[in-house]
Amino acid sequence: MTINENNSAKLKVSLLSKGINFNLDLFRNYKKAFYDNQFVYGKTSKYATPNHKFPQVLLLGDGVITALLRREDSPWNLKIVDQELILLFKDRFIKKVGLPERPPYFDKYLRDGTLSQSIIAVAGEDIPGFFFYPYCFYFSEGSPCSFCSLKDTRITVGKHMISEFNEEQIVEATRLFQNTHWRSIPLISITTGTTKTDEDLRQYVVKPIKIMYDTLDPKIPIHVLAHPPNSFSIIEEFKKAGVTSIAFNLEIFDKYIFEHICPGKSKYYSYTKWVESLEYARYVFGDFNAYCGLVWGFEPYANIINGYEYFLDKKIGIASNIWHADPKCIQKNHPHPSEAYILEIAKAQDELYSLYPDAKTIFPVSMRSTIDWEIYKGFFR
Repeated sequence: MTINENNSAKLKVSLLSKGINFNLDLFRNYKKAFYDNQFVYGKTSKYATPNHKFPQVLLLGDGVITALLRREDSPWNLKIVDQELILLFKDRFIKKVGLPERPPYFDKYLRDGTLSQSIIAVAGEDIPGFFFYPYCFYFSEGSPCSFCSLKDTRITVGKHMISEFNEEQIVEATRLFQNTHWRSIPLISITTGTTKTDEDLRQYVVKPIKIMYDTLDPKIPIHVLAHPPNSFSIIEEFKKAGVTSIAFNLEIFDKYIFEHICPGKSKYYSYTKWVESLEYARYVFGDFNAYCGLVWGFEPYANIINGYEYFLDKKIGIASNIWHADPKCIQKNHPHPSEAYILEIAKAQDELYSLYPDAKTIFPVSMRSTIDWEIYKGFFR
C-alpha cells in the first residue's frame, strides 16, 4: 500500500495490519497527560504492563484513532522528540500523531475508596465504558473463543479493574462521568462477559444497566455488547432497562470456521440460535439497532462481505473487529490480516452502506480496532 500521510484512515489500516515497533519504555517519561491502557479485556502487546504507562490509542488526525499494537517486526516506528510523538516508516518521517486526553473524571475516588478509572473505562477516545460481569464460562468449559484473552488479562495486567459492581458504585460512577465538565457524550458503551445462566445475566448485567439508566440525567443512549441470552425474553428486559442498541457478535460467518474458532459458542449455544437471537433483537430494538460483529482475518474476505449483506438484508446492523493477536490467546500465532485484505472488505462495505442507507455504525466516532466509522464517512472512496 502506498503511504499517504494525508489519508489517516489508510494509515490506520497499515498500523492495524503491521503494528508498530517502539521501545517499551517510550512513554515512561512522557510529560503530557494522556489516558493509558486499562487492560479491560485484552492485552494486545507482549510484555506491556500498566507500569509502562502504555497508551491505548493513537490520534492520527481527521478524527481517526487507532489501537496501539506493539509488534517488534513492524516497519512502523514511534519516537518522542521534544515531547512530540513522531510516526515513522523505516526511519522516514511520516507525521506527528497524538495521544488522547486523560478524562477529567479519572484520578477521582468514590466514597468506598475505589479509583474512578478502575470502574469507568474509555471506549475509543472519549466514550465512557463499563465491563459488567468480566468473566466467560466458556473458559471453565475449556472452550473459549480462540482469539480471546479475557481470563488471563483480568487476573494479571487487568486485575486493578473492578469485577463486581454494587449499586452505590454504579450510581456514583455514573454521576461522576456525566457531571464532570469535559466533552459531550453521544452514548455509553457497555461490554459484558458470558454468564452460564439467564438468572446471572439478569443479576450481573441487566440490573446494573437499569441502575445506571435510572441515574442518568439527562438520559443518554446506551449500547450493549453481550452474549445473547438463552431465553429471548431477556432481550426485551435489556430494552426495558434502558438499552437503546445491542450487539451479539457472531464473530465468524462461515459455520465450519465458527465451530473451530468459537467452540463454546458453537457447542453450548449454536450458530443457528445465534442468528435467531439477532433476528429477535432486531424485532425488539427496531431496524438496524441490533448489530452483528465479525472478526476480519480468520475467513476469506468474500465470506465477510456475504455475511454483512446477509445481515443487512435482515435489517441487522454490521460491525467489525480487525484481528490482532493477543499474546495469551489460543490464536496468538495467527497472522494479522494484510492491508489488501482489509481494503477489499472496506470497499465492499462502503458499497453496502450505499445499498442500505438506513444502516449506520454503532459509534458516531472512530474506534480503535475497527474502520466501520471511517468506511461510513467515505474515507476509502
